[in-house]
Amino acid sequence: MKVLSYIQGGSSTPIIVQHENQKLLVKLSSGLSGQYAAISEWFGNRLGQLIGVNTRQPKWIELNNSLNSENIYVEVRDLIDKSLGINICFEYLDNIHPLTLNDLSTLNLENYSYAYLLDVLMLNIDRTKQNLNLISSHDDRIIISDFDSSLLFNELLNGSMLTKDVRILQTLKSNPFYQPVDKATLQLFVEKVNCINFDEVLDEIPSILLSNGDKQRIRSKINQKKEIDWDLPETLKNIDNAKLESDSERDIRISNNREKLEQLVRSTNDQTCHPAKEQLY
Repeated sequence: MKVLSYIQGGSSTPIIVQHENQKLLVKLSSGLSGQYAAISEWFGNRLGQLIGVNTRQPKWIELNNSLNSENIYVEVRDLIDKSLGINICFEYLDNIHPLTLNDLSTLNLENYSYAYLLDVLMLNIDRTKQNLNLISSHDDRIIISDFDSSLLFNELLNGSMLTKDVRILQTLKSNPFYQPVDKATLQLFVEKVNCINFDEVLDEIPSILLSNGDKQRIRSKINQKKEIDWDLPETLKNIDNAKLESDSERDIRISNNREKLEQLVRSTNDQTCHPAKEQLY
């Protein structure tokens, strides 16, 4: 197996490898963010395939010390070394290009209602109008991928109520496929999702990434989600009612966060330079 090149940009640095007679795009585990990034990427793409959304076919690949990366930039080689083991990959596609806002304006959003609902179900907060994460193939088909920043598994395994979080609702309203969804469309979507064999999808995830105990907990949570239509009716209502930040409001929030961080750094430095004196009794 040989590394042919790498792709810069975004939060990760995917590499392109030659494996037997196939080129593969490998998302290095050390370049992904979040505890459940790889399994979220797998889950979102597999669900999309099973309900008719044009997602990508994910595969698992094991990288080991025999991987030839000698002609690759040293910092990328360091990422590769930190990613040895199981990684997620896809078939490498030639003649594709990232979708732009201009491209998006030519689409009929109603044709992408399932794509939007899949992002909502996955709590995919990384697909926005500023960061489309969409590509167009040589035959002008829109390919929907990039689910590694989704928060569904955080909710399933940690018991968080993330569908009530205002910032998450605002982000989902910024989804490029955002649209009001009628009851009939939502019902058909939920029926398709509930017909999926989740045992099979979960069993496809290596146990080194997701333990059998966690898989069992997820199965139980999924069954609970099915009973309430994945909480989608209420979540969609909350998204519709969410108020998006204006540019000025976003600037104020960023400024406040920066100030809090600077205060934390100053406080930490003060404690380091002037440790509390030990009391004598």
